[in-house]
Order: sequence, then structure tokens, then C-alpha cells
Amino acid sequence: MRVLRLALRNLRRNLRRSIITGIAISLGLALLIVSSGFGDGAHGAMIEKGVATMAGHVVVQGAGWQQKRDNDILVPDTPAVVSELRAMFPDATVTQRVYLQGLLTSPTGSVGVGLSAVLPDDERRVDDLHQKFTAGSYLDGQPNGLVLGQTLAETLGVGVGDKVVLMIQKRGEIVSQLFRVQGLFKVGVDEIDGFYAQIPLATAQQMLGLGREVTQVSLHLKSHKQAAAATERVRAALAAPGLEILPWQEALPDLFMWIALDDAGLYIMILIIAVVVLLGIVNTVLMSVLERVREFGVMLAIGAAPRQLVLLVLTEAALLGLFAVIVGLALGLLGNWPLAANGLNFSDMTGGQAVEAGGVALDLHFRTDLSPGKVALFCLLSFVMTVVSAIYPAVKVATLKPIACLQHR
Repeated sequence: MRVLRLALRNLRRNLRRSIITGIAISLGLALLIVSSGFGDGAHGAMIEKGVATMAGHVVVQGAGWQQKRDNDILVPDTPAVVSELRAMFPDATVTQRVYLQGLLTSPTGSVGVGLSAVLPDDERRVDDLHQKFTAGSYLDGQPNGLVLGQTLAETLGVGVGDKVVLMIQKRGEIVSQLFRVQGLFKVGVDEIDGFYAQIPLATAQQMLGLGREVTQVSLHLKSHKQAAAATERVRAALAAPGLEILPWQEALPDLFMWIALDDAGLYIMILIIAVVVLLGIVNTVLMSVLERVREFGVMLAIGAAPRQLVLLVLTEAALLGLFAVIVGLALGLLGNWPLAANGLNFSDMTGGQAVEAGGVALDLHFRTDLSPGKVALFCLLSFVMTVVSAIYPAVKVATLKPIACLQHR
């Protein structure tokens, strides 16, 4: 208790310096909290967008499709797989897709395209493409309906109601079918608006002779954080030689790598902030110690043990760290609150265009997603870092000699 009182007195002795040092640590902690929350929110939005448009939180595919992308690699007994997934995850959405490449031809030109054959009602539940139409409407069940990107339509010189011919390869032969354009969408990414189209699933199955089988059955959960546990459940229930069951990280490796690299950049920034703050704390505590050399000499002369002085310096640092953590946590949560409620919209910086990252077209309105675990970790690290920074000055105090201290000016 005496050490605590002395530590509080010493901090109050130069109150301005103590407050400035504490605020510096607090601002560093608050910056870490806000940056982490914003990064996790942006990454979460990327994952959900990529999962919705390109895969699922968990995907079931024919063995080898991930590497070869061959139309002949299908999900064996697709209806049974779909039924099993819906029974296991009644609150999730299960979609079926056929992915294929083809050539779209109009009276004025031809363009190679990537297509997804989908069930429109299921796609509406997981993707927002139906909200991005500039003309016409989304697929409504017409067997010869087709929707395509606005840039692709301009290249082909077609509009809503016009006819196009789709040619695709079926077991070494070319098959073709006439489609009518139902709608034009604009995502804001040239790679999608200029080369992507959707057609009804049943039509693609008929053209390719697939029966009721599909390229991919995907499971869409409430959050990507549930993907790991769900993958293990699906693998246990559907273990079969002809299937590959992957979480989104393996189904979308480019997106996963992009997020991992972005996370690495965030942690490098955290390390830089930590080093700068650490050096500032060491400097402040060392100055405080050097100013009190004569005082420490008197304490040693009247019988204080060196370990007691070490404990005093470390206690001062601990109190400073506790103050900084409380203030920094409050500032961080306060700064995170409006970003979680309203987010930040960067669309004005890009002229309303979306941005592609990891193969995913991102809407530029992000909200933070603060992780309680990370917040607790940052608070603990800030406190520990403050105490650790006082170890060197404390060791200096332990080596002081009473006579030399009393002669110090």
C-alpha cells in the first residue's frame, strides 16, 4: 500500500507529463481498436460478397473441379446432396449452380463470356445482383431468358428484348441455343459488366445433358464465422470419393490470400505504432527516474532495498498503463460507434464505381465489425507494453549507489 501511495504521488508530481504520456498511449490503443474494427468489417463484407456471388460459405463439388473447372465434373446425386444440406442447416440457404464458358453472338458481334446457370429464387436470397439492373428485370423462370452486364450488351449491340445465341462446348461438340435478353445489370467492375451473364439452371442442364446434376452446391450461412464448424459437419455427413467439400477459404483462394495480405499490413502498422509508443514511454519513465536520483539516494540511505525502488518504478508504470487503457478503450469504442452504426461510404472517391479486390466486386460502403477478443488483446498488450517499457529504467534504479546519488546534481 505504501508503494502504491508513493507511485500515485510521483505521478501527480509532474501531472502534465503523466497525462501527456497516458494520452499518447490511449490514442495508440484507440487507433488500434478503430483500425481493427474497420479492417474486420471491410474483410467481412468482402467475404460475404465473394461467398454470395462466387461460391458459398461451404461448397460441395465434384472431386477435382476446383483445379480443372471442367463442365463434366459434377456433384453426384445432386438432389440427395441438396436435401441433406437443407435438413442439416434449416436456417441456411442452399443454392445450385452450373458454371460454364461460352460465346455469345448477336447480329453485330461475338464475345466470349463466363456464365452462371442459377435458380433465380435462391440467388435472390444470397446475392444482390437483382438490385443492380439498369434496364429490364432479373430472371423470372423463362427457359430462354438471359441477363448480362451492361458493358457486354453494348459490345454486342443488344438491349432488353433482343435475341442472342449462346454457343458452349458439350463433350467435344458445340451446342447452341437462342436466348432473349431479359435485363441488363451494372455492378461497376469491367470484368463483370463486360464478360458475365446468367441463365436459368434447367436450361443449362438441358443444353449440356446434365440431368439434375450441377457443378456446385453451396451452403450460405448467416456468417462466415460459422464456416469452419459447418464444413466439418458437412464432411462428416457427405464423405464420398466423388465429392470435394471446401470452406470458402479453399473455394476462393485468391480472396483469402488478398485478405491475409491486407491483415498482414494491418499488423505491421500495429507493430510500428507499438514501437513508437514504447520508445516514448521508455523516454518518459527514464526522464522521471533521472530527475529523482537524489530522492532514490535518500531512500537507499535510510534502508530501502533496491528491489523496493524497482517495484516503485514498475508500479508507476502500471498505474500509467491502467489509466491509458481505460481512456484508450473509451476513445476506441466511442470512435467505433458511428462507424458501426453508419459506416463509411467511399463511392464518391470512385465516381460511384465498385472496386475489385481478390476477384470480388465490392460496394464501397463499409461498417466496422469489432471483435471483443481483439479489443481485450489490444488492451492487455497496451498495459503490458507500458509496464515492460519501465523495466530498463527500473534496472537503472536498482544499480544506484546511495553516495553517488546524494552527490548527483
